[in-house]
Amino acid sequence: MKRSTISILASLMLVAVISTTATTRNDEVWFKGSTVDAIEKSLAMALRTPSPGMQASASQVVRDLRVLLPDQGFSLLIIPLMVIVKNEDAEMPIRMVAALALHDLRSGKGDFAIQQMAQFAKSERLKHLCSWLTYERHQQNTTVFKNTSNKD
Repeated sequence: MKRSTISILASLMLVAVISTTATTRNDEVWFKGSTVDAIEKSLAMALRTPSPGMQASASQVVRDLRVLLPDQGFSLLIIPLMVIVKNEDAEMPIRMVAALALHDLRSGKGDFAIQQMAQFAKSERLKHLCSWLTYERHQQNTTVFKNTSNKD
């Protein structure tokens, strides 16, 4: 158990270093392919750990990586983030960072989970955040729809 925690922590630290030191050359990020897949798997493991600190850190790294790699889907991270957001026993700041990360991934499943939490969460803070995230997504989708329908 201790060995796996150390390896997960080391992987998470590597991801944090990579995400903060990534530079672009000719509008391309210097890590792609198998490196991104390895990072995604490490983040999924970190999100599934019982350590609240590791979950929060991994959620924030997801947000940072999404900015660096906007075309990457990160589909392995959607379910673990949803589990954190829906866990009523988890600490509120961790649930909120996970909700923000889930929102940043722009997935239908994640958006639906956020929408459900806006209605059914026990915490008023989380309800409020998820309501705003749902509203923002609705505004983004409406703007995209208006822009594509006005091209006639």
